[in-house]
Amino acid sequence: MLKQKAIVLRRLYIFLDLLLTCVSLVLTTAVYDRFFSTVPGFLDLLYRYVPALYFVLPVWYILFRINGMYESRRLDTVRRVAWVAVWSVGEGITLLILICYFLRITEISRLFVLLFGFINVFLLVLVRIFLKKVLHNLRAKGYNFRRVLIVGTGNRARSVAGKLTAQQEWGMVVYGFLGETPEEVGRQVDGATVLGTVEDLQKIISLHPIDEVHIALPLLDLDTIASLLEICEEQGIRTRVMMDLYSPSISQVHLEDFRGTPMLTFTASPMETWEMVLKETFDRVGALVLILLLFPLFLFLALCIKLSSKGPVFFVQERVGLHKRRFLIYKFRTMVHNAEELLESLQDRNELSGPVFKIKDDPRCTFVGRLLRKTSLDELPQLINVLKGEMSFVGPRPPLPSEVVQYEPWQHRRLSMKPGISGLWQVSGRNQVDFERWMRLDLQYIDNWSLKLDFIIILKTLPAVMLGKGAS
Repeated sequence: MLKQKAIVLRRLYIFLDLLLTCVSLVLTTAVYDRFFSTVPGFLDLLYRYVPALYFVLPVWYILFRINGMYESRRLDTVRRVAWVAVWSVGEGITLLILICYFLRITEISRLFVLLFGFINVFLLVLVRIFLKKVLHNLRAKGYNFRRVLIVGTGNRARSVAGKLTAQQEWGMVVYGFLGETPEEVGRQVDGATVLGTVEDLQKIISLHPIDEVHIALPLLDLDTIASLLEICEEQGIRTRVMMDLYSPSISQVHLEDFRGTPMLTFTASPMETWEMVLKETFDRVGALVLILLLFPLFLFLALCIKLSSKGPVFFVQERVGLHKRRFLIYKFRTMVHNAEELLESLQDRNELSGPVFKIKDDPRCTFVGRLLRKTSLDELPQLINVLKGEMSFVGPRPPLPSEVVQYEPWQHRRLSMKPGISGLWQVSGRNQVDFERWMRLDLQYIDNWSLKLDFIIILKTLPAVMLGKGAS
């Protein structure tokens, strides 16, 4: 019965989504005709764009299915449900624009397509939120609920039972428990009865109306858990295993399919999502474009450096990158050719704490070098590092190997993300930021990373560079 209700509800969702997509096209036509069309004519516009539904409806349906739009989302937040809708429509809109571009379909306005995507997402999310609230209220009143059998009677099992009882809108009720010893059978645990022992699972789920089994046994008993999962799988019962091995304070936890082997993964840096792929693509393409555009400036600066002092044009130094991989960083030379030999005699003038060295008005700098540093033009050759994939436009500062060996354990986490030409440390004053603050800013960037944050940092970098803020 419950499975039949789920099928009916899924079909209702599919029908509503496709209907809302059609309604979105009509509303988009009305808005476009009212505010953007140079030749008014609602019916003419509608007649032009309605054939697009022959493409949109089946593609949208496929994308919704692929992205899990119709999976059971009892435990999902509104934000998660909204994200699935945004992601699915975003993929569809991108595909539609690319097809129009490559097939040179000029009859379809790009603005119309983007407006359609925005309205479509708005309606889908709005209706999803409304239906989710309605279903939550019905479940809280006892309708469309699932009976859950909890395997275990200890603190972990009681924790699961407490959450199910507290979140009535999930529509799950504790039907009973399975204890680990015969003495527990018949006892009451948090208002539900211990129906039998762990060995009785097969008999219990065969005789009782149970929709789900939640296993909350000590994870050391993996052989027992494996046999319980096999029994539930055999009878087609949905099973959840409580996997609280460790409660991370920083890492994100997700389950991966490791070529058929499920792996619980803890990630203390941004995951390999489409956003990270987009960041990598933007870095490589952007670096190539900038190198080509700025090549005349490269030649001019190289000539100025060569004429102003003896020594090579580029300063090449070993740095530490992603996961402690070493690479050679490229900069325009701003100091005299024997700057490294003079470093020891200047150590007592270091103005920064920690294992980094910076002094104001460094006597090793040449006249051209000071100008390059003030405008940050000395860092332009790092575009080569970005093109090679060793650095990013935005990321933590790339440290020296001599600095890394002096790190405290918590500071090594800043090496879990590719270093950048700019970062939070760059827009916070660069040389005015002490070492401790530097580390904290890099970790803050990693913990809060998003494409939006990268964009904000790039926008803030431009005035910081132009004004020479924090540069020396």
